[in-house]
Amino acid sequence: MKQVDLFIAPTEFAKKKHLEMGLKAPVVELPYFTSRWRRREGRTQGSKRYPRYFLFVGRLEKIKGLQTLIPIFRNYEKAQLLVVGVGDYESVLRRMAGDSANIKFLKYQSGEQLRMLYEQAVATIVPSLWYEIFGIVILEAFAQCTPVIVRNKGGMPKVVAESGGGFVYDTDEELVSVMDQLVNDPTLRDKIGRRGYEALLKKWHPEPHIQRYLDLIGQIAAGSTREEREKRFRNDL
Repeated sequence: MKQVDLFIAPTEFAKKKHLEMGLKAPVVELPYFTSRWRRREGRTQGSKRYPRYFLFVGRLEKIKGLQTLIPIFRNYEKAQLLVVGVGDYESVLRRMAGDSANIKFLKYQSGEQLRMLYEQAVATIVPSLWYEIFGIVILEAFAQCTPVIVRNKGGMPKVVAESGGGFVYDTDEELVSVMDQLVNDPTLRDKIGRRGYEALLKKWHPEPHIQRYLDLIGQIAAGSTREEREKRFRNDL
């Protein structure tokens, strides 16, 4: 570690956790980014369209929390839940969903079909039960002007707070309340989604990421001592 000039954390949450656990070194936040899709003006008329729905995208593992959504959507009449992903917990989740016509498992999706699923969703729900450092699916949703609803865990709430592109929930009741708001008010849905998209361009896009990275290299190359850099990075960045 003495040979390392600077540690980079993808979120403020990750930075703080490492410092809390005893990492004695300069650490700065350098956020993730995505350039996976170009946003298209207007909603795409895809070859496969679904009734109004919320979207889950991720590995089908217990820690991802999809099992907490299934009982809600079995009884939710205003929209479906579309599930994109595969994993070891899939058979359990399918048994939980049973014969509900309101929950659809789409297996693995990629490319244009996945992009359209984000674009046409009321919102993307991220119900993870464990500490997510970030959640790339949040940025993928923002790229299509789609709001997110995230559990109050890990680094995800800060992404929502910084972007204004979604909502944070603790309880099932809070989740359903937010879902109702977005379903009942498409204008609100589009407003929140637009905020996420604009924040993506400012902070979580290749250009600001690369510029920030090069700025950090420049500061290190300036020749200050490691102790001076550590003090500056801790206090100023």
